[in-house]
Amino acid sequence: MKVALYLLLRATFLLFFFASSVVNSFASPRQSAKAGLKDKASLITLQSSLVTIEYHQQTGMMDILWSDGHKLLGISSGAQLSNGSTISTTMYPAHTLLQTNQGVEGSSVSAALTGREYTVRSTGPGLPAFLQHIWIYNDKPFIAIEAELGADASAIGTRHFDVVEFHGANAVQIHAAARLRLLHVPFDNDMWFRYISWPIAEMKTAGKYSSSEVTAIYDNVSREGLILGSITHDTWKTAIDAHAANGELADLDVYGGISSPTGVRTDTHDTVPHGIVHGSRVISPRIFIGSYSDWRNGLEAYGAANAAIRPPLVWPAGAPVGWNSWAAYAEKINYDRYLGSAAFVHNSLVPQGFGRNKVVYINLDAFWSNLDAVQLADAVRTIKAMHISDGTQFEPGIYWTPFAYWSDNLDACVEGTGMKYRYRDIMLKAPDGSFLPKVDGGRPLDPSSPGTKARTIYFIKEFQALGFQYLKLDFLSHGALEGVHADPAIQTGIQAFNEGMQQIVDEAGNRMFLSLSIAPLFPSGYGHARRLSCDTKGHMSGGDQSTEYMLNSLTYGWWTAGSLYIADPDHVVLGEKADHGARSVTEGKSRLLSAIISGGMILDSSRLADDPQGRQLAAQVYNARDLFQVANEQKVFRPVEGDTGDRAASAFVRPFKGGFYLALFNYDELQPQTITVPLARIDPALATATAVSVIEVETGRKLPEAHGTVSIQLMPAESKLVALRRQQ
Repeated sequence: MKVALYLLLRATFLLFFFASSVVNSFASPRQSAKAGLKDKASLITLQSSLVTIEYHQQTGMMDILWSDGHKLLGISSGAQLSNGSTISTTMYPAHTLLQTNQGVEGSSVSAALTGREYTVRSTGPGLPAFLQHIWIYNDKPFIAIEAELGADASAIGTRHFDVVEFHGANAVQIHAAARLRLLHVPFDNDMWFRYISWPIAEMKTAGKYSSSEVTAIYDNVSREGLILGSITHDTWKTAIDAHAANGELADLDVYGGISSPTGVRTDTHDTVPHGIVHGSRVISPRIFIGSYSDWRNGLEAYGAANAAIRPPLVWPAGAPVGWNSWAAYAEKINYDRYLGSAAFVHNSLVPQGFGRNKVVYINLDAFWSNLDAVQLADAVRTIKAMHISDGTQFEPGIYWTPFAYWSDNLDACVEGTGMKYRYRDIMLKAPDGSFLPKVDGGRPLDPSSPGTKARTIYFIKEFQALGFQYLKLDFLSHGALEGVHADPAIQTGIQAFNEGMQQIVDEAGNRMFLSLSIAPLFPSGYGHARRLSCDTKGHMSGGDQSTEYMLNSLTYGWWTAGSLYIADPDHVVLGEKADHGARSVTEGKSRLLSAIISGGMILDSSRLADDPQGRQLAAQVYNARDLFQVANEQKVFRPVEGDTGDRAASAFVRPFKGGFYLALFNYDELQPQTITVPLARIDPALATATAVSVIEVETGRKLPEAHGTVSIQLMPAESKLVALRRQQ
């Protein structure tokens, strides 16, 4: 008896010693991460000076407590297994701290994520083992959680893997007066979906409120908030589902396996459930959970954490400036219109400062096949032969949809396969063997099919042989759809998407600028640029395709710029003969400014070859060297406020050396508007200044000094960029 008691005490001591002293040997001296047991068998504590995790062994739940006072309480993990059974850490009687491992996950893109990994193993009679991997990062106000099925459950598999789940009105604690909001992030940028910031107090009790991959729970007034989102994207489509009751957040579930509802108009466009993930080891998406005094900082930190795991592609020439054919001519593009537009850019716009790093792109979009082989080759040679005396050169671009087929001729031979494959052979299928329905008019192709892979090799080699340096890749979400794939190792749409996109990146070899058009937000790292939103043209407002619509995506998605992609604000369209083209210089300038504050990628799509109005507006709108100077800094602006629901913010800000740029927009096309912004919402130092100078950037005109607030009068559809400087 004494021997058994001695062995038990000795094991408890060794477990405590291993969980604390070994941790300290790897953690930074200034900001140690610690693990320990409080009350011996009832509480596991994992800790740094910024965040503490208390794992309650009696309940299988954990609390996250931040040094700023924010809390997430009662977190559990679980899964719905494919045999119909459900498991949760709350069902297990035993929860043991197994191991601590030094983990270093970093890159040159962002600050290295250096910290420690812990594993808690849950076991119980008749239950498959369940593991939770927890990362605490030194000097960071965020942690990460990943769940894993034990061997028995992994063999069964799951299509719904709950990583972070909590219930109860008190589970989220920010501060007593907080009026919390919940952020909806769309899965992709198709069908003019919008970001939405929901006031939780107004959420309906019976409603389900969802977001894809990431959400923010925050108070707009204080800006305090929590960020929860996936930072691994190799297997799962991650969802966040929330419910409210009596004006408060009742529960929230962050899980891998978006599966319902289904239909081509839903967020993921899936018509079959998420694939079942099974095998020797099934791991959930890894979930970032962070607490911030400013939710905007939190989303930027979330983007940087993603980039630390998978860095973005880098293009040495920077964000492109140029012209694209789609909004201008669409299916009516031809040889003369393409080269005529290029000539106008060369002769009239570049001398005004249009371009970047002495490169201008002239891009063919869809229907480039209107040019025959001889015309296409000659057009490319003509573009590449264009030069400006200052050294500016011109590069041609082209368009392709690698995962979508646009014909009903399913017996057509697949290019690059030597007639071995027909299109019916490479199409993505449902479990019953039927073809998946069209999405946006295109038939989904299977990225894992050998025929699809041969097609990719063929087209990219052809584009490179012709001399194209810019490749717009569209309708990529087709490649992420759930279905039955040719490669039996592929179990989910995201696995197939990763495989297909990695092949494109490998074939392109960073010799072509890869611009992702309609595409999932994650996984990232497969394109130099990604469109912030769906098609955007030149009108200020009016719903879809408007400047206001695009700026809704910037309002809540600005954080994707830099860490994940160059943010592509889509086409600046001028002239009423173009599709939704701007009707005045004022409206056109606002569309240009919306592109500038998105990070400076600017692609005109006006009818520059043959439309006098489009040419005149282009010459006036782009005659703005001071605005282009700001654009050439290639830095994104972020919103001043985050309480606009599904609309765009009217004020965006970013710092520069010596002050702040403030961009203001009047989305009303009929009425003037005065926009007033408290200086404290921009920077506290401005609010305490004796005076703040206000300079209109485009004209250099001095506006009245600001004291406490800055007020700018705007005409209908007008915008302004002003520079604010604190006066000494």
